[in-house]
Amino acid sequence: MHPILFRVGSYEVPSYGVFLTLAFAAGIWVAQRRAAARGIDRERILDVCMLILFTSIVGARLLWVVTHLEQFQAPHGSWTDALNPFRGGAYVGFAGLSVLGGVVLATVSALGFLAWKQMPVLATADVLAPSVALGQAITRIGCLLNGCCYGLPCSGAFCIQYPPDSAVHAAYHGAAVHATPLYSAAAGLLFFVLLSALLRRAPFPGAVFAAFLALVGLERIFLDLVRHQDASVVWLHLGDTPFTANQAVSVGLLVAGVALFAALRGRARAGEAAPA
Repeated sequence: MHPILFRVGSYEVPSYGVFLTLAFAAGIWVAQRRAAARGIDRERILDVCMLILFTSIVGARLLWVVTHLEQFQAPHGSWTDALNPFRGGAYVGFAGLSVLGGVVLATVSALGFLAWKQMPVLATADVLAPSVALGQAITRIGCLLNGCCYGLPCSGAFCIQYPPDSAVHAAYHGAAVHATPLYSAAAGLLFFVLLSALLRRAPFPGAVFAAFLALVGLERIFLDLVRHQDASVVWLHLGDTPFTANQAVSVGLLVAGVALFAALRGRARAGEAAPA
């Protein structure tokens, strides 16, 4: 665990921030190359990626604030803190973000931007989707180094121990926990490979984007079963199993992805069957 990757004078540069930056850089590079091969404007791809960068942070912050309202009430904090995800002092970085909020707001914003600029919405979304999955794979390494997004106690080959000065160690008294950041990173890499393969086949516009929504939702539904949860994000219990706000969002993403895929496939088949 290395939350601070390096220092520049008195400023500490966090691992999470560095890997988040690398994730966007890699994702943009891949998306621009694939867009150019399909006749999509590379500059517009850069524009929409910048929009995704901004709205993903805003959306991630909003969902985290909504599910942690008690931290912004006296005596724990103030409502002005809700507007600021940056840590103060010599530390440069983000604190208090929920990834799925970023996925939802960035997706809605990007689709709206593409429609406004009269770009091929579904085809461009297909190009962007694998890059987002790649970004997840890279960013979650930053989560591991930062010591956040950790799992529940466990034993076995897939469990890891954190150092004594970590929040994980304090929460579970030094017990080994599920390596959930690595699970998520592996899932992101797998999704990147699968979505890239689907993009090469291109069965119909929007297929890759719809599959991306379904895969992201499915992953988080199961990941939250072994991930540490703050009490504030647990909406209800299904027997002994907590059902979280993130899982509720994930169910929505899964349903939306499956429904969109089915609708677009049906429209494509109807078009193929129509007389010339």
